[in-house]
Amino acid sequence: MKLSSSKKTVLAGFVAAACAAAPAISIAAEKAEQPNVLLIVMDDLGTAQLDFAMDTIDKEELQKRPVPARYDGDFDKLYDAAKRSMPNITKLANEGVRMTNAYVATPVCGPSRAGMMTGRNPHSFGTYSNDDAKLGIPLDIKLLPELFTENGYATANIGKWHNAPVTKKLVPEDVRTRDYHENEIPFANEGYGAEERGFNYSYSYYASGVALYDTPAMFRNGENVPAPGYITHNLTDETVKFIEQANKEDKPFFVNLAYSVPHIPLEEPAPAKYMDRFNTGNVEVDKYYAHVNASDEGIGKIVDKLKEMGEYENTLIFFLSDNGAVFESPMPMNGMDRAFKGTRYRGGVHVPFIAHWKGQLPEGKVNNTMISAMDILPTALDAANIEVPAEMKVNGQNIMPLFMGEEQEPHKYLYWAGPRALHYSPESGDFWNHYWKWITFEEEEFIPSPYIERHSKGEWAIKDQNWSLHYYDDGNAEFELYNYAKDPAESVNLADKYPEKVKELKTAFYNWVKDKPAPIAWGQDRYEIITESAK
Repeated sequence: MKLSSSKKTVLAGFVAAACAAAPAISIAAEKAEQPNVLLIVMDDLGTAQLDFAMDTIDKEELQKRPVPARYDGDFDKLYDAAKRSMPNITKLANEGVRMTNAYVATPVCGPSRAGMMTGRNPHSFGTYSNDDAKLGIPLDIKLLPELFTENGYATANIGKWHNAPVTKKLVPEDVRTRDYHENEIPFANEGYGAEERGFNYSYSYYASGVALYDTPAMFRNGENVPAPGYITHNLTDETVKFIEQANKEDKPFFVNLAYSVPHIPLEEPAPAKYMDRFNTGNVEVDKYYAHVNASDEGIGKIVDKLKEMGEYENTLIFFLSDNGAVFESPMPMNGMDRAFKGTRYRGGVHVPFIAHWKGQLPEGKVNNTMISAMDILPTALDAANIEVPAEMKVNGQNIMPLFMGEEQEPHKYLYWAGPRALHYSPESGDFWNHYWKWITFEEEEFIPSPYIERHSKGEWAIKDQNWSLHYYDDGNAEFELYNYAKDPAESVNLADKYPEKVKELKTAFYNWVKDKPAPIAWGQDRYEIITESAK
């Protein structure tokens, strides 16, 4: 490992704890460089759409579930495509720690990413939904990159930055299509761009998605710039260039690498070399996993660069998705978990999660302790020996001891509240069928979805290590209790059988939600119903 005298070192106490917790890696250097931190966030990647996360799938049971017409096909071929789609991530999982009971702060991307950048429940600043996230993370809240920058790190946001209010500009009419990713250029409002929120460098887009090729909506340090070519390659190349520059300057780096895939629509194929690797019998499925595979190849390229520079063993890597998969995606989707993005069942908020730090963390470990993506902030800062200011009011916990094999309960409970947006669920199947035909000019009429967030009723959920309690504002006033540890499909309501557990979780949720501000955009009236339902 290349050592740099100018880089800060991690406290000796951290190494001592590591040795005590994991003797197998106690031969590691007594001092480690202040690590680089690479946070890789996929967009709508399903929990079971990864090789290492498919061991809990009951194929026979999963094949009974509905599938979208666009992504239908032979289950075994789809399963195989998913299994082969991210080999480099599988290597990182096998070399690192895999957390199998990891959750994001909300089941949609904007507030989910806000939870990672702040270490806080986004509900604490009125962000319950993507409608709320359109107003951005409040400017008086310090973000993770700012702390790294203040402590000598080179910092970059590369890819999605979905936490800024935007002003949209249309592209010229003669090049306009029906895909909003190609037609709009969302400019971040003043003060909210990634480069204004603590990052030294930003190569970002500000909407929920981006065009796959020649996107007009990329911004470099706040300036709209051409982005010719394939967006996944561009994001990978920008990351490699940035870490090379940080290495030349002898600085540790923090990169938030937010790939745009597999967020739909994916109407265009990936480059041919990726498409050639998949032949499921359904070209739409091939497109899906080819785009995912391209991002994985990019991650492999970044890892190779770290090895070349001697920084691989000095880089803490996190890998996760921002929420669960949408229904409009191929099997195995979210595996045995119930539901999809937009809901607070497990399929909406349960995500794949890897922590990798070669030579520092144990290898090949699998841990089922309940954690949150909010934990990334305090954990990464602890690894870098950077103190979290008390005024940040962080809800996440430092889970480095958990990675090292220690017994830890970071969260007694995790909480969610907001709209149950069935826009991403089977209920919206007709919308998506018409949407694909409209976007490809097979149909002339655009039929809007009735299930988007602003039309959706509220729901809330609370989880502990084994149980989940749910409430939906559908007029039935019914509580749903599941032992998700035994029943990940959350299919057998045990509320009548375990009234004391219902009472415990309901009380805990009320004590959490009662002091939270109302949503800043979505459903203040529905928020009142959510609060009262737990009282």
